[in-house]
Amino acid sequence: MSASQGVLPSANLPSSGISKTNRCEPPSSAWFAGLFAVLIFSLTAPLTVVALDVFSPAFIAFMRAFIAGIGSISLVLWFKWPLPSLKDIVWLLVGGSCIALVFPYTLAKSLQVWQASDMGVVLAGIPLFTALMAVGLFKEKTSIKFWVSLLVGTQVLVLFAYSQSNGVLHSALFIMLASAGVGYAIGGHVAKRLGGFQTICWMMVLYFPVSLFGVGYTAAENAHGFDMQYIGPLLALLYLAVFSQWVGFRYWYGAMVQIGIAKTGQLQLTQPFMTLIFTVPLLGASLSLVHFYFAALISLTVWWVRKSR
Repeated sequence: MSASQGVLPSANLPSSGISKTNRCEPPSSAWFAGLFAVLIFSLTAPLTVVALDVFSPAFIAFMRAFIAGIGSISLVLWFKWPLPSLKDIVWLLVGGSCIALVFPYTLAKSLQVWQASDMGVVLAGIPLFTALMAVGLFKEKTSIKFWVSLLVGTQVLVLFAYSQSNGVLHSALFIMLASAGVGYAIGGHVAKRLGGFQTICWMMVLYFPVSLFGVGYTAAENAHGFDMQYIGPLLALLYLAVFSQWVGFRYWYGAMVQIGIAKTGQLQLTQPFMTLIFTVPLLGASLSLVHFYFAALISLTVWWVRKSR
């Protein structure tokens, strides 16, 4: 199996073909790949908080895309991957804008106000938005139960967000969730033709000029962070760029190819719990039963969404 499918590590990186065998019964390796991606993503919120100690939200977003872009360009040139079709490039531009720029920036911006533990619960709403995008963009069939469960899950999410924001909900929060939904759904769609690894690589390649300009524009005010006394934020930024922005999507989009966008989304229901656990050693956060209560409740409604499909 090729690594361009984003399922298992392999030396056969150049291949972009998607195997049509065992589509009815995805291999267990695909499920593990999806869970591995969720594990990678679950560290994104707490490590973004660590990076925010030194760097600005815009610089974090641009650096994530810039470093991932360098790695992606290197692979494209090394393996001589063919340019995607014009239709796929359009999809990659739309999905890439969300994955490479909008989501990282709005996440970092929101974490200037929200605690990472609270954000971990809010991020449980991403599968809801992913499902909504899949229906709206790719005409996936749905039922009345689907829309009922979607509405209930959204109301629970808004209730928690409102309770944790002193009555003020920031627009960045909704933009963040919507951009993740768009980026996930489009990436999963394009990966059916390109494979998981090539999909995220081409997204990063297409937005490399933007990230390069952004890094240059914000570098001066963030230059002080490149000092060994800030080794923690620097390592956090490196993780966000290499794993959260790049390697994680290799496995995530690859799993969507074999499992399907909807079923892969189910795996992300475990992310809030992982994020909550990681905030304790990384940020010294103290968790309450409220966090786990809402995380479980939101996850249950999203699970209902998936079952109703």
